[in-house]
Amino acid sequence: MLFLNSALVLAASAMARGITEAASEITPAPIVNCPLTNSIPACGIGCLMSAGNAAGCFNPLDLACQCKAATKIHSLASSCVAKSCGAAGASTVDSLAVAICSQCEA
Repeated sequence: MLFLNSALVLAASAMARGITEAASEITPAPIVNCPLTNSIPACGIGCLMSAGNAAGCFNPLDLACQCKAATKIHSLASSCVAKSCGAAGASTVDSLAVAICSQCEA
C-alpha cells in the first residue's frame, strides 16, 4: 500500500528543510534525526503536510503520531502525491515513508 507512512516522511522532510523550530513551537514533540528525510521529493511535501494535519498530527516532527495515523494519512495523501509527483515520484515517497517509519520512529 502506497504512502503507509507518508506522514513520517513529511515530518522528517520538514525538519530537513529547516522548519524544526517553528514546528516544535506549534506542538511540543520529540525532535527526530532521520537522514532518510533528506531524500523526500519536494513535490509530495505539501500533500503530506495537509494529510498529516487532517489526521490530527499537527507537528511534522512527531513521527510517533504520524506512524500511528499512517493508514489515514495514506488515504488522505495518496491521490495528491500521485498528481503532484507522478507515478515514479509517488513510488519514491511511499518507499521512503515505509523506511522512515520502520527505521526512524522512536
